[in-house]
Amino acid sequence: MTTDAVEAQITYPDEATAHAAAAMLVEARLAACGQVSRITSVYAWDGKIEDEAEWLLTAKTLQAALPALAELVKAHHPYDVPQITALPVVWAAPAYLDWIKENVDS
Repeated sequence: MTTDAVEAQITYPDEATAHAAAAMLVEARLAACGQVSRITSVYAWDGKIEDEAEWLLTAKTLQAALPALAELVKAHHPYDVPQITALPVVWAAPAYLDWIKENVDS
């Protein structure tokens, strides 16, 4: 089964900003759902290794909506270089895929 559904992943520095972004994407019909969870990121930045708590927003959306989703995220994101990535959904229950399609404008 191939789908056009993807899970966009965006990191934020705090829970409130991640929740606000999830609401913004759902209200804009660029995501059907946003899930927010606490993570720890270890990464290189400005020549140093950083170890920081972050919040991951996983947005259930469609591949066609990604350009608009990315533009909206970049316009409101506090990071200079935000993580905006997408992973394909290789399988999902048909009713769940239908729900995503009904709630995302692409």
